[in-house]
Amino acid sequence: MKKRQKKKQAYKNYIQAIFEGYETMLENPDVQELVFTYLKEETRLTRDEQKQIHFLTRDVTA
Repeated sequence: MKKRQKKKQAYKNYIQAIFEGYETMLENPDVQELVFTYLKEETRLTRDEQKQIHFLTRDVTA
């Protein structure tokens, strides 16, 4: 049970970090890219030429 709770808390921290990163990118237009990872999942926040922010989440394979 404790392992499940730790995993759940780690995932909550991952999601929270993504949203905090998004807020950082909104406040600071100089930030071009942020990358967050959780187990085999990776989320990238990137800016395009028009300075719009895009999310890309994908499974990372070894």
